[in-house]
Amino acid sequence: MKIGIYCSIDAGNVRNKDIDYVGVDHGVTHLLHQGIKPIIAIGDMDSIEDKTLLDDLKLLTFSSVKDDTDTALAISYVLEQGYDEIDLYGVTQKRVDHFLAVLCLLEKYQDINIIIYDQYNKMRVLKSGTHRIKKDGYYYFSLFAFDKSVVTLKECHYPLDKYELKRNDPLCVSNQMNQDFVIIENTQPILFIQSLEK
Repeated sequence: MKIGIYCSIDAGNVRNKDIDYVGVDHGVTHLLHQGIKPIIAIGDMDSIEDKTLLDDLKLLTFSSVKDDTDTALAISYVLEQGYDEIDLYGVTQKRVDHFLAVLCLLEKYQDINIIIYDQYNKMRVLKSGTHRIKKDGYYYFSLFAFDKSVVTLKECHYPLDKYELKRNDPLCVSNQMNQDFVIIENTQPILFIQSLEK
């Protein structure tokens, strides 16, 4: 079951208006501007200036002094509700520390299908196995290892055959698909990023 979470940074329009959305703090505003009423608003709401926007919404509020980020709390909430696929918006750009915290969450919840979207990128974890991934309009793709993973890449500009990709190895940045797909084989979960910018 899929749900969307829209956090504070403007990440453009959502890709799928046919699913429910959670608004996280200022993400409520971004959803409402797209004509989407979130099923719940989560966070400390410290970045929403017009609090009347929250009047007709179900709220789950937290103090700004807490041990988790608003994004972490929202992901935890939707998982408790039984969702197992998440489209995540509004977590890139501006605060690099917050984005790194989101990457920690991707690694933590690598068994959940979480896809991060912004205007230029699509990011997700690929579990170990063989994957045939479509271009879907993105120009580049890059891979990063969480832990050491043996990676094979086919149908791309820079193929690899059983390459041992380590966490601190940037070799797999900025590859391109030969046609409209790439085949990736990996022995451990890896971060997969598709990018629009040339």
